[in-house]
Amino acid sequence: MRSLLDARRVTAGLGVLLVLLAACTTQGAKQPRRGADLAQPTSSQPSPPPPASQAAAPIKVATLPGRITFSNSTDDIWTINADGTGLRRLTTNPAHDFDPAWSPDGRLIAFRTERDGNNEVYVMGSDGSHQHNLSRDPHDDWGPTWSPAGQVLWNCAGELTFGFHACVVRADGSRRHRIRVDRYFEYGAWSPDGSKIAFMSQEPDASGNDPNYNIYVSNADGSGLRQLTDTPGEDGFPAWSPDSTKIAFTSTRDDCSNSDAGGCRTTGDIGPYHTVYVMHADGSNQRRVSLQQGMLVDWSPDGDYLVFSPGLNVVRPDGSGLTSIPVTGVAGDIEFPDWTA
Repeated sequence: MRSLLDARRVTAGLGVLLVLLAACTTQGAKQPRRGADLAQPTSSQPSPPPPASQAAAPIKVATLPGRITFSNSTDDIWTINADGTGLRRLTTNPAHDFDPAWSPDGRLIAFRTERDGNNEVYVMGSDGSHQHNLSRDPHDDWGPTWSPAGQVLWNCAGELTFGFHACVVRADGSRRHRIRVDRYFEYGAWSPDGSKIAFMSQEPDASGNDPNYNIYVSNADGSGLRQLTDTPGEDGFPAWSPDSTKIAFTSTRDDCSNSDAGGCRTTGDIGPYHTVYVMHADGSNQRRVSLQQGMLVDWSPDGDYLVFSPGLNVVRPDGSGLTSIPVTGVAGDIEFPDWTA
């Protein structure tokens, strides 16, 4: 494995085990140095959620729009209507299938699988049909997402002995190329307006079970690199709001190993505690949404809500109305939610 985040790192909160992507930090090429012209973050200091978050009524699940795809731990890919109806299992391969992402038109799903003996990116129809290998490389590939134009973006190891490039290809496998970003690239997110790519990047001092990652953003061609966060531990898994003005992400800055605040959190000895944050697209106004454990987050298609896992927890971006979409008949923890219209 080439990432600090491997499919077998375990974090948890409130008794929920979160199987994710694990640690491998000691081998390989050095981290690319930051360029002298790299713009620095404006502020990474957390702001408390607004007082309204304590008083607002819960969100009515029955009124939630769109569809959500997710995986049960790292086992299989599922879809469900956001109102909790229409649960459907899409993959049944005995190997791990997880980390799904909707195409912009909702007709395709990209996902990560280990069915070929390594980590590959596959694409299938939204009904689970026509599953095919898109990355086709003996080295590790994961973290699929989509451009607004319908291309798949993921982190590809290629010839590297450590770290990842940013790879892009059409859904039919044609016109594969790399975006030249002078940083370790992982879990990219393409802005809906097509102009920017946000991603998480490992810092040179990363180590242990809470490695130092920060969120960066570049232009879609890789130029204009800018660092958005700068806190101890892991800031990662960015997700753009539908209007491209905000980025949701998760952070371990509220874990007691990184914070002396009275309200810091801990999972005990099973990994760092992650919480959901939202910031402006330039990195300003970083604000915690909820103190509930959450490592993976996405926006509703109308931008009114966030969904985060473990589970399908739904909250407004201001932190109000926290509730959960009930899911029955699925074994294991619900992870990697991705929401589409």
